[in-house]
Amino acid sequence: MASLFTDIVGQRPEEIEERTIDSLQWFQTNVRDIRRTPSSIMKENQNFVTRIELGKMYMFMYEAKRKDKLKYYDYFPVTICLKRYSTGFMGVNLHYLAPKYRALLMDGLYEFYREIEDDSYFQIKYPTIKSVSKLRWAKPCIKQYQYPYIDSRIVEVQPEHMDMVVMLPSQKFMTKGTTTNANDIYRESIRKIS
Repeated sequence: MASLFTDIVGQRPEEIEERTIDSLQWFQTNVRDIRRTPSSIMKENQNFVTRIELGKMYMFMYEAKRKDKLKYYDYFPVTICLKRYSTGFMGVNLHYLAPKYRALLMDGLYEFYREIEDDSYFQIKYPTIKSVSKLRWAKPCIKQYQYPYIDSRIVEVQPEHMDMVVMLPSQKFMTKGTTTNANDIYRESIRKIS
């Protein structure tokens, strides 16, 4: 998996845009209607979960607790769980980086990816992210999520789909009820890393 992201880092913007289009097509095929009723979910073979596990990648809709006081937040996070609490969890939300930097971060994260028997996950915790230089891109992406503010079902992103999902332009940054330009967030994130 890491080789895909190594390739992306060296690509021109138009080549990255082509991968984004492929990702969007995958998204439209596989995750069209995230808000189906609970009874219909039980009849389908989806990757919806009720429990967040360490090292797994998830996507969901989120209404931040203090959304009126926050400068901005992502309504549709794609995050890897680093730590769990009784009230929520801490994760790396890849949407806070432009696609090229997401690829750099994922390239570093894949060094901590483990496949054991029938399970696979990122074997990584917050102290590791702070101490490994390849993971410095995660600094602006560390966010906490509280369970009562998750506004949809939670989808576990399966390993074979992670590369596609990470490149999706599905971020939806909100500021006091209105959408915020993602490029502004990306610029601010890079400033936080420097």
